[in-house]
Amino acid sequence: EGAECDDEAITMIARAADGSVRDGLSILDQAIALGEGKVDVQTVRNMLGLSDQTRLLDLYEAALGGNTKTALDIMEELYNQGGDPAQAVEDMLSLTHSLTRLKVLGASTERETFPHSDFECCEGLAQKLSLPTLNKTWQILMKGLSEIKNADHPLRTAEMVLIRLIYAADL
Repeated sequence: EGAECDDEAITMIARAADGSVRDGLSILDQAIALGEGKVDVQTVRNMLGLSDQTRLLDLYEAALGGNTKTALDIMEELYNQGGDPAQAVEDMLSLTHSLTRLKVLGASTERETFPHSDFECCEGLAQKLSLPTLNKTWQILMKGLSEIKNADHPLRTAEMVLIRLIYAADL
């Protein structure tokens, strides 16, 4: 198509397509149209309702650190910027999975395949969190994701999931 594309934007599109070539092409076509021939991270993020990865890490750390106000403020900020609460929780699930692999397999094995751009920050986070904490986080987020997808008010439900996660982290 002759469009200019950022590598990270293409990676985001591939993840959103979830293995479907047709979906991937459709998302790419939409991104080209919205970006007027330039496919960049911000266009794709806005189009898909994705969260800023840096803020997502901040949200994750706030929630697991027991900082309720910060976590809720970040979730509201992401929502006000067009982020989908269900997508934010899915991103937190993905981060939990990546951190668990990092913890279990080690940095030398995971560095090349790690999906998050801030590897060093994630490496430190993985070292701080125990496997039981990561497992509990996974379970709470999985249950919460289904609740958010079925909710009349996704932001409120996401906030309740965060509060549940914060309370569990406090235990």
